[in-house]
Amino acid sequence: MKIVYINKKNQCRMVTFDEAENRFWVEPYLRERLIEKRMVGFDLDQLESIKEMPTIAEKISPALPLVYLLMIFKDKRQVAVGVDKNGLYAITAALKIAEQRNDDVSNSLVYKSL
Repeated sequence: MKIVYINKKNQCRMVTFDEAENRFWVEPYLRERLIEKRMVGFDLDQLESIKEMPTIAEKISPALPLVYLLMIFKDKRQVAVGVDKNGLYAITAALKIAEQRNDDVSNSLVYKSL
């Protein structure tokens, strides 16, 4: 299954879905990997809603066979991801949107040491 994270400048980075932790982990840049020694991820338990966002597809590349989703977290952070059509059902079925949690909502952004 192919997943990409799209930042505000419409640049793509590969993503892995950690089913056990219910998180997306973004592939680190060279600086993050070697100097900062960390990965960036998003805690999907803090997810509030998912909307399709096909306009991003035009900005990235019309050749990418991905469905683009806009994920909105409880702290109002918005993250755009693209998944291939084979993985769309798997991703939406696997996402566990938590009920009200006692944790701080800023937990949607997760850092992990490499």
